[in-house]
Amino acid sequence: MAEETPTKPAKKEKPAAIEDKPFAEFIQEAFLPALEKALSAKVGDVTLRLEGNTVIGEWGKGMYQFRLYFLEGDIQGPKAFVCSSGGIAPSTIEPFLGDERKVTLDLLVFGLMQRLNGQKWLGGN
Repeated sequence: MAEETPTKPAKKEKPAAIEDKPFAEFIQEAFLPALEKALSAKVGDVTLRLEGNTVIGEWGKGMYQFRLYFLEGDIQGPKAFVCSSGGIAPSTIEPFLGDERKVTLDLLVFGLMQRLNGQKWLGGN
């Protein structure tokens, strides 16, 4: 008679991380709504959109603008940031979250809010 081996219970598979979605889907379904919620609490009339691999944001009737470039169309790839105010074209492009090993939705929103706050664009600081 053969000895029965106990079976291990099947491991529950974790749902895929939201950051694993295709780039455009992640930006449209997760990043833009989360960023809009965070910015609206500070500035009100924010408009956000995705054009190609670039997230564009503006408020104050276009007086404040930023662009977040995803250079490879991947949130884990290189990113760059520019901003401008008063209708002046941006003059400096800078790296964005370049040292991070794993970029998450929360980190993207937090990093962008910190960067805009550094411009003194988000209220009394």
